[in-house]
Formats: sequence, C-alpha cells, structure tokens
Amino acid sequence: MTRQTWRAQDAVTLLLVPVLLWSSRRARAGSLSGHLLTTGIVLWLAYCYAHLSIGAPLNPIFLVYVAILALAGFAALDGLVRIDMTAISPAFGRAPWRGAAWLLTVGGIGTGALWLSEIVGAWPNGLPPNIHLSQLPNPTWVLDLAWIIPMSLGAALLLWRRRPTGPVVAAVMVVFLLVLSASMVSVTPFAWAAGLQTDPAVRTQLIVFTVLFTILGAVAAWLLGVGQRRLGPVTSSLLHSGWWSAVR
Repeated sequence: MTRQTWRAQDAVTLLLVPVLLWSSRRARAGSLSGHLLTTGIVLWLAYCYAHLSIGAPLNPIFLVYVAILALAGFAALDGLVRIDMTAISPAFGRAPWRGAAWLLTVGGIGTGALWLSEIVGAWPNGLPPNIHLSQLPNPTWVLDLAWIIPMSLGAALLLWRRRPTGPVVAAVMVVFLLVLSASMVSVTPFAWAAGLQTDPAVRTQLIVFTVLFTILGAVAAWLLGVGQRRLGPVTSSLLHSGWWSAVR
C-alpha cells in the first residue's frame, strides 16, 4: 500500500507542475491568490519529499529527494514570512474564516486522534498496524504530528482569535489539504491496478479513504473558491524585501 501511495503522490505532483508554474507567474505579477496557491503547493512538495527522504529505502535519487525537500521547504517558509500583513489584511475582510477554522480544527484533531490511537493503543508491548519498513515509525506519523497538525491547529486558532495572520496561514493549509485529498483519492486506482482490493481489509480502507478525502477535498475546494471571489484588492506590494528588517 505504501508503494501505491507514493505513486499516487507522484502522479498528483506531476499534474501540479503546470499549476505551480502558472501560480508562480501570477504571484510575481502581484496576485495575492497566486502567491497563496504557490505557497500551498510548495508546502505539499516539502511534505511529499520529506516522506521520501526519511521513509523510502535508500536509492540513487535520494539526494534529489533531499534537494527538493530543502528547496520546497524554504520556499514555503519564504512565502509565509515575507508577506506584508499590513498591506494584505484588508483583502481578507470578507473571507470565509469561520468555515476554514472549522475545517482545520476538525481535520487537525481528527487526524491527531487517529494516529495517536494507533501508536498509544499498541503500547507497551505491541506494534501499531501502520508500522513502517523494518519496524521504523511511519513517517506520516512523524510529519503529521510534528508539523502538519500543529500548523493546522495553529492556523485555526489564529482564525478563531481573528488575528491578521490567520487567513494567510489558513489559506496555505487549505490549498495543502486540497492537494492532499486529491493524492489520497488517487491511491485507489493505483491500489486497484495492483490487485490489492482482493484483501477485504484493504478494500474497506480504500472505500473509507476515498469517501473521507472526497468530502475533505470538496470542502477545501469550496472554501478556496469562496475565498477567491471574496478576496479584496491589494493596493501595495505583497512582500517585504527580506525575512528581517534592515538594521541601521
């Protein structure tokens, strides 16, 4: 199943390349929605290649995985920290912040509860069902519990408190969740092609995942569509020139 998941991720990533090129061009032209879309996509790339860097058996393109992880990770960080909040905050005045806050809250808590139930439920002497190669921890647990879930819940908290940074981080996370949903739904045809549906447990898991991530992806797409229509104009530059203010 792990191999089919990685193949689905690769397929979605390839389809995202023209979208990333288009959104990057829009971002360079001063589009706020293009910038947020680009940042969400590179966050997804960092997540994918972090999986491959720490979870795949060592292979001749290991250093390629690490290079993409580094470039995408710093690109996502750059896309967030350089945004001029003073310039863009008015554009989010009519954003669907409450819907995004609920999505990120429920998604973060639900995913965290799922992974913790598997990990803690196997203690003290057993192994969780989703244990990885050679009894190593599943990299998804590591990345979700240490990175994606805290980022989702942090964005939700910022939205609930109506902080100016909330819509920015939330928009990036909703883009990420949309791409993640597309990737997880795409696992089903790859698993079917490999004949894994003959196992009743795997077939049930595929059905549940397909339904769950179809719903999640639909909600994320709806939020992004509504947010795009309600996004106000930005009259000045979106970005600061660097991460830190110049020291005189």
